[in-house]
Amino acid sequence: MTYTKFSQLIERAAQRIQKTRCAVVSPEDGHTMAAVVRAGRERLIEPILIGDEARITELLAEYGCEKSAVTIYHEPDQKAAVQKAIDLIHAGQADCIMKGLIKTAQFMHAILKRENDLRTENLVSMLSIRELPHYHKLIAFTDAGICMNPTLDKKRQIIENAVRTMTAMGYENIKVGVLASVEVVNPRMKDSVEAAELKRMNQEGIITGCTVEGPISYDVAINKEAAQIKGFGGEVAGDADLLVFPELTSANLTTKAITQTCRIPVGSLILGTKVPVILSSRASSAETKYMCIALAAAVNTGDND
Repeated sequence: MTYTKFSQLIERAAQRIQKTRCAVVSPEDGHTMAAVVRAGRERLIEPILIGDEARITELLAEYGCEKSAVTIYHEPDQKAAVQKAIDLIHAGQADCIMKGLIKTAQFMHAILKRENDLRTENLVSMLSIRELPHYHKLIAFTDAGICMNPTLDKKRQIIENAVRTMTAMGYENIKVGVLASVEVVNPRMKDSVEAAELKRMNQEGIITGCTVEGPISYDVAINKEAAQIKGFGGEVAGDADLLVFPELTSANLTTKAITQTCRIPVGSLILGTKVPVILSSRASSAETKYMCIALAAAVNTGDND
């Protein structure tokens, strides 16, 4: 299956019989609460709110949500709040974790701490999905938030994380473009060499569940006319589902430029953990946070490993 709009992913999540129990750490800000209340009303999740109960109650009232519609754990200390969310996961009482009004470093330290047993043997990476204007379907980017300068093997794992999660969302035959600034291998440009290696791994059955093309430039990956003009064939050209960036800087700059210039929301998830982890900026809009929740809810399985 291929999704052309976010609304299709949201519809898929809403049709699940077992709703995703989302443990939200420190949800005491308007954008987080607005997103959580909306997702709860649309039956995407069962909200579990962990933080200052008085402030949570105020915000629920502000957004017209009854306390009976959510589960609240009073834990005003943020370090204890994220630990409570992790404990709920291990107790089988929550299915995913969302970051609210807590600093990313503090949140991720607890998530990645070995003793908390949320990590798998897989690399931890980030997947972002957005609805681009003038593109005929949703497009996924990886990794714009976690892996700074991934090695060839880490790039393989980044692709596998993304493909595994997108497959759980219902995707089939995922078309992967491994980005470089050129479309042919240049021995002096490591990114192009590694892109070709990743394509080879796919052809030899090392990377499965997708079709990998690389090296491929951004324009060729999403624009069929550009691909035809440049004489670049193959099924990924102009029809990519997933774009793999060479390193964090190019990925982060590209995704932020698109988000800010086009003013479009983006849904992101942390992958390589035992459950989906929603990591959005404290400054992210309510719409973006809602999209992140929708992605977590759209994952078919109860885990993300």
